Amino acid sequence: MPKKQTPESIEAELNASDMERLLAELTEAIREVEEFEAALEERERAAGIEPERDKSLVDRLAALGVPKEAIDETIELMGAFELIMKDRPEELSERIRRKLAETADARISALDQLQDILDGRRGKH
Repeated sequence: MPKKQTPESIEAELNASDMERLLAELTEAIREVEEFEAALEERERAAGIEPERDKSLVDRLAALGVPKEAIDETIELMGAFELIMKDRPEELSERIRRKLAETADARISALDQLQDILDGRRGKH
């Protein structure tokens, strides 16, 4: 679960360097992967399946009865992540590019709104 943001943490995020933002995003991604893995293992145990981390994610999801469409999307997202990590974003599919752009636009909008709030508070004091 994401930690609750305070005005101080929001301001720190707004003032962070590109490298600090990247490190924060990577840390968050790692935390989310760990949460996903824990949830997957919990579901496997509930279904009477012994979790095997060395087994492919696709095989583990299929064993749980996850629909093929969801597995296909997972494969696509994993491939996109790999391309980004290899600094080959030009190879991303148009669908993934649109999803990333939508996410980036939403984040920028949220940060702009938070900056306006912080600026408004500073102006009132």
